[in-house]
Amino acid sequence: MRAAANLLLAFAAQWQDLEHLMPPQGGDKVIDSALDPAKPNYSKDKPTLYRERHGWCPYSERSWLALEHLNVPYDTIRIDNTGPGRKPSYFSGQTPQMRWPEGNTQGESMDLVLEVNERFGGDLYPSADVTATADKFRKIFPSKSRPSSRAAFLFGWSGEPLWKSEFERVLSETDELLGSTDGPFFCGESFTAADIAWAPFLE
Repeated sequence: MRAAANLLLAFAAQWQDLEHLMPPQGGDKVIDSALDPAKPNYSKDKPTLYRERHGWCPYSERSWLALEHLNVPYDTIRIDNTGPGRKPSYFSGQTPQMRWPEGNTQGESMDLVLEVNERFGGDLYPSADVTATADKFRKIFPSKSRPSSRAAFLFGWSGEPLWKSEFERVLSETDELLGSTDGPFFCGESFTAADIAWAPFLE
């Protein structure tokens, strides 16, 4: 077993070999507002995504995934959500939010996914089943629990862990939903908004 593992490692590509093949992540311009709190000059041609600074917020990841999947040019402003007084003066509310080129700002992760899809001619909602499957997320995942992608829905807001039986129920019902259609995705053969709704919470 050890010899086989060593052989695999010997032929595995190293990160530095793959990095230059990767498309840029996070859009064209990325601003860390904790390090640069000055109000930015917003693009008049591209949307600007306000997302959680460390990549821990699964709701921010939803909007981020939609933009990346549809190859939409966009800018990113990273917001520190770890405590009061850390957000820049020009930002209020929760992440994610999107500032559109015409100047208006919108929130709510799946509303943003829908808007990105409609504005940029996406393929994320090929049928009504997509919305129905995405909505099942709220029914299956436990309420009054913390949605951090570091340990999604494993702890209540009190900090206490959820019961093992509840965790196992969520896994079982999620697996059943995944197995209810043909193909590797939540709605069958193609990647849709339903996968964007679920994926950040299944890491």
